[in-house]
Amino acid sequence: MDEIKNQVYSIEEFLALVKNKQDRKESYDPEYNYAVYSSIDEFKPEMKVFIGDPLDIGENDNEILPDFVFHNKLNYLCSDENIQDVVDLAFRQCADVTSSQLIKALNHYLKKDDFLDFK
Repeated sequence: MDEIKNQVYSIEEFLALVKNKQDRKESYDPEYNYAVYSSIDEFKPEMKVFIGDPLDIGENDNEILPDFVFHNKLNYLCSDENIQDVVDLAFRQCADVTSSQLIKALNHYLKKDDFLDFK
């Protein structure tokens, strides 16, 4: 997983990793936790995403961003659990779901805190 974290991907490349479960271990391992960051605040085709450590919470509930995120003025988009849940459910419902459908489902989840139905 360390080879996946702290790198920039196109959203399509990263969704393929999530679809194939290459972004996680079979059993829970906190070392594999990550967050998705980008310069824009929604998912779009061919966008670049940075996969880094999750946000840290400091004193007074201040968010502490990973250095790369802070220095490149990136925004937090979602957690590993969010993207995994959306992608996994979409593939269970529709085995040939496309990247553009996944992007739509992720944006739907971010805006409505609800899953898009592919049935």
